[in-house]
Amino acid sequence: MTIKLEPPGLPPWWVVRERLRERLDTGPARRLTVVTGPAGSGKSSLVADWTASGHAGGRVAWLTLEPGDDEPGIFWSYLTAALLRAGVEPGGRWRPEAERSFLVRLVVGLAARAEPVVLVLDNVHALTKAAILDGLHFLVEHSGPQLRCVLVGRTDPPLPLHRYRLAGTITEIRHDDLAFTPAEADALLTAHGARLGPNAVAELTEQTHGWAAALRLEARALPVPGDKKDELADYIRNELLGEQSTATRDLLLRTCVAERLPAGLSVELSSRRDAAQVLDRLARQGLFVTAGTGGERVYVHHPQVREVLLAALAEGPVDRATGLHRRAAHWYAGFDRYAEALPHALLAHEWALAATAVVRSLAVAEVLDGRRAAAFAAMPADLDRPEAAVVAAAVAHYLDDPEACAKHLLRAGEMTGGHDITLPLSLAAVDVARARRHGRADDLAAAAEIAWRLLDDALVAGVAVPPDLASLIRLARADTLLWRHDLTGACAALQPSEHDGPEVLGRLALAEALCGRLRRAGEHARRALDRTGDGEGPGDAAADVALAWVQTDEYDLAAARVHAEQAAARLEERPDALLAGLLALVRARVHRGAGDIADAAEVVTAVPPGPRPPWLTELLGLTRDALLAPGRPPAEAGATPQHAVAEAMAAVFAGDTVRARALVAALGERPGLALDTRVDGWLITAVADLGDGRRDRARRALQRALALAETERLRRPLLEAPAPVRRFLREDHDLAVRHEWLGVTPRPAHVPSAALPSSPAVPAAPVMVEPLTAKETEVLGYLAQLFSTEEIARTMYVSVNTVKTHVRGVLRKLAATRRNEAVRRARDLGLL
Repeated sequence: MTIKLEPPGLPPWWVVRERLRERLDTGPARRLTVVTGPAGSGKSSLVADWTASGHAGGRVAWLTLEPGDDEPGIFWSYLTAALLRAGVEPGGRWRPEAERSFLVRLVVGLAARAEPVVLVLDNVHALTKAAILDGLHFLVEHSGPQLRCVLVGRTDPPLPLHRYRLAGTITEIRHDDLAFTPAEADALLTAHGARLGPNAVAELTEQTHGWAAALRLEARALPVPGDKKDELADYIRNELLGEQSTATRDLLLRTCVAERLPAGLSVELSSRRDAAQVLDRLARQGLFVTAGTGGERVYVHHPQVREVLLAALAEGPVDRATGLHRRAAHWYAGFDRYAEALPHALLAHEWALAATAVVRSLAVAEVLDGRRAAAFAAMPADLDRPEAAVVAAAVAHYLDDPEACAKHLLRAGEMTGGHDITLPLSLAAVDVARARRHGRADDLAAAAEIAWRLLDDALVAGVAVPPDLASLIRLARADTLLWRHDLTGACAALQPSEHDGPEVLGRLALAEALCGRLRRAGEHARRALDRTGDGEGPGDAAADVALAWVQTDEYDLAAARVHAEQAAARLEERPDALLAGLLALVRARVHRGAGDIADAAEVVTAVPPGPRPPWLTELLGLTRDALLAPGRPPAEAGATPQHAVAEAMAAVFAGDTVRARALVAALGERPGLALDTRVDGWLITAVADLGDGRRDRARRALQRALALAETERLRRPLLEAPAPVRRFLREDHDLAVRHEWLGVTPRPAHVPSAALPSSPAVPAAPVMVEPLTAKETEVLGYLAQLFSTEEIARTMYVSVNTVKTHVRGVLRKLAATRRNEAVRRARDLGLL
């Protein structure tokens, strides 16, 4: 009997939960406190911890109830004993014929006490007799503030709780409140000697719904080898499910096939009209299911409980589980909820319905990328339905069988008449995927045009198109526009959204980079790479190519080299002719910036074969010509803006400034010019004006170029501009200081400038890509005086090896291979 009158002992791993202690501390102003939760939720230990903490606000009378205590004589005898231990004199014993007078004496005695009493009834769900519950209500109602009653149980006690709520005299702690938070779960795991990272703790807390019993078992399983899942399963079967009626267990078993359980589906699966009422009761008790929020009545099985139920279902006849999934699939399909019908149809091997669900829910992208492909491997080939043909084509695409894919698409196309838009849109999406992988440019353009139009029709009609399907079609549209060099159109097709995957973001970054919007391109590329890192496989190379392009334009050559190497590795796994060509341009620019002219020319000459857009082929040729024969007109005719720039630059080299200006003026009339092309145009104008001796006009043109480039920190065209422009910028102290972002060091005011030649003399190789250090500048001065390495070392009081290091730095930064060449270029730059 003594054990019943004492709180349960707290284990050494007990975690103090201050937030719930605070809830219990509000009790002195409340007559009644109700703590309800399922077995293993920690409710009794919580109240025991609270009473032991000294926060109860009075003497504690504890009584742990059992099913045999549900008799008035037994209950009131135990209650009297508990009160006596707390120092309360009940004023007599309970007798059936004098029950009312006993309760009145007890109330009077409690009300007269100077010190409050806290009465805790644990396992109060064991009480069902009306005589006991009426007496308990009388006791709470009339004892006043000197009695606080704390009822702990698995279900609400059948007392008029609504009256206490209206009066504001009740504190309620329920199953959701008892659930451990991630911080509390972490403390529990730590107390068991288990250490997990924050993400792992949060995931475990979510999986267990914060259920104390499950967390304790997981905590015991973590530090030592062995699997405690069987122990948890036994606990659920014996302690939780074993207490339920056969009808309730059968209801739970039938409905566990659905992860989310709408009320109507519970009726369909269980064949019970009162299924929702039973689930409501279980949800209120915090047992087995929780009720979702929102307009539709939806229940969710506790994950660990559902796992046990599914295992039990699997042990029975196979047809039973299959039949339940078939019911669920057809129930969902009957309400046009095909996305929810799909997994059940697959598990039931209802192939026609499964294929229809893929098409009607526009989930074909899940088959194309392999998420659902294996599930349809057993689908019969003779299903005479267009939806089945579309799914078969998607599976063939995933298996990289273009002939089978084309055959199934043709068969589906012959049966598409009279269907809603989901069928032709799904068919078009599969055709787009096929054309992107195996088709020619014109094939992809035709497929993308059809899919783009159907996508627009679907969106206008209010059809909910999944983001992955829309992304596939947007990518095909963008690929077609990039092939045509319609960069503005490609950016518009890839308008960013929160659902975009790395491939969409990578292509968008590429289009933005080609337009010259470097900041946007960098942001999209980095987001793409972040998301690529979350998945598996090599990923698409577009983001790396775009970021390398941006960094080359910003003249961060070391970073550009890193991303170029990453892009090359990705392209080995997933070849792409467009990306390979653009990567070659990036690598050539990096080599050129480092002074490796031969390597730069080799890169653009040895581009891997493959179909490339005409504009890209032309751009590769122009780059090669500029490297091998600088200052000469392009070897072949062309139509790109870059070709016009190359022609204008050749005219400047030849001293034909009139033609150079005319070419630039015509170039400016073209719409949608990339930023670097517009900057190049102003730089050519500046060179022409300098060659004609019109320095004021040259300054204005250079100012326009700098203003344009500054918006995106575009440094490459300016740092690689003809020598007269660089020298002019260095000599114009005000201009250089105002545009310090460019990194050009202005010439000190006392240093005389070299005479400007009457016609621009552009060096045949690139010049300095980054400023010389102070030591390198000093070494350069000695090189100009023809000092030997040893003489420089003695003069500077450094080692010969240190001098050699500085000389290599000078040669690299001035893109020179010999000392006298470096001195010549330094003089051209105004450094000497």
